[in-house]
Amino acid sequence: MVAITVVSSLVRTANGRQQLPHSRALISSTAALRPTSRTWKNCGRKAVSVEARRASDPIVPPVITGRRSEEATDLMTYLLQNRIIFIGSRITDQVCTEVVAKIMALEAVNPKAEIKMYINSQGGTGYAIVGILDAMRNCKCDISTVGFGMVASNASVLLAAGTKGKRFTMPNTRILLCQPYGGAMGSAEEVNIQAAELNRTMKVLVRYLMDFTGMSSDEIEQEIDRDNFMGPKRAIEMGIMDAVI
Repeated sequence: MVAITVVSSLVRTANGRQQLPHSRALISSTAALRPTSRTWKNCGRKAVSVEARRASDPIVPPVITGRRSEEATDLMTYLLQNRIIFIGSRITDQVCTEVVAKIMALEAVNPKAEIKMYINSQGGTGYAIVGILDAMRNCKCDISTVGFGMVASNASVLLAAGTKGKRFTMPNTRILLCQPYGGAMGSAEEVNIQAAELNRTMKVLVRYLMDFTGMSSDEIEQEIDRDNFMGPKRAIEMGIMDAVI
């Protein structure tokens, strides 16, 4: 939230009239303005406070948690209070940090209670995915994963990482298995280094899928050799998930 303040100073001229010499304001052309006003009686000035919301700010509806409108909280906080973690974007390093922090916090509050993780993601960086996977495996809580919309690329490994018997998707969820994506520029040696690191990341994810699904390394590499779209039925057969809700 950006606070914009317009301060107007009234001065008295020689003939006794009041005039406005100048106004100073910081105004964003893309801002949505909501004005309020108050009077400063002790100095004879009138101040108008204008709050602006950037066009890029996410619009998250508040949730009323009590009988009064003052007892409201944002939607993601409300979900977290109910032990629900929501992943609804590309999984970056920042998203990884937030998800891992939520897992650790919920485990500290109650290590025996279940955590639900809802996933609708096109994937993300290999390092971020592995960071979340490590946190999930080290967590003492059962973690139920629920996929909806599109669970693509290495985000599908997060779906499979849930506690066995508690991995679900919605009926029309689509799942995509594929190799990690990457690119490199520079000298031939630098490109080789980046390619080797990408292959290492792929092997780590394959090893995780082997643990979660019971499939062999060759079977998984064959499945991810090309973009492999599937629905819940095929994902259940592969051991990526357990049931449709």
